[in-house]
Amino acid sequence: MPKTPRKQPHELIDSSPPTNLDFEKSLMFFHAYMYGPLQGKLRLYGARAIPPGSVAMSSDWEVFASILVNDMGRKLGPGIDLTNHEVKSAKRGGSYEYQYHKKGGREKLARDKEVGHLFFDHFDNLREVDLRYAHGSSMNIFFEKWLHDYPDPYPQRYRKNIPYGWVKQNGVLLMTIKDGEVVFPKLVFETSPDG
Repeated sequence: MPKTPRKQPHELIDSSPPTNLDFEKSLMFFHAYMYGPLQGKLRLYGARAIPPGSVAMSSDWEVFASILVNDMGRKLGPGIDLTNHEVKSAKRGGSYEYQYHKKGGREKLARDKEVGHLFFDHFDNLREVDLRYAHGSSMNIFFEKWLHDYPDPYPQRYRKNIPYGWVKQNGVLLMTIKDGEVVFPKLVFETSPDG
């Protein structure tokens, strides 16, 4: 009797948004390595009349997302940022950039259609942050066109964008942070019984 083929990890992925979010640990990371240090830098930059650079590196957003959705990173080269999610960030109103490298770009584009995408938008130096989710299957309008227009011969990088407006309209809002605190969803804290 032949064995049933083993399912590949991407076949096991549910396209629904993640629901078991770890707000406590992810916010500890956000405060310690993103929000807190940035607020300190802004004071120093302002005192020295030096304009601030970017508010966070892409790897900061990837670690934040990894902790929040409990999905480990696996980026040892080109590919999806986490095991089951691609992580994007942009200043509020900006578009989300996708880059496909010369080596493995087509494969990554195909994989983007199969995984969840986490979109962070931020405003006012991380004082406001929204996180939205869309599964790659809902973004085929972009991925199919990008695959059809894939350059040959291939440049070093093939860069494409998904507009903020599309993400805001079609993505599922998972979280909103204001002034360093989660305001959506409303968090309920359990109290321990008096013993």
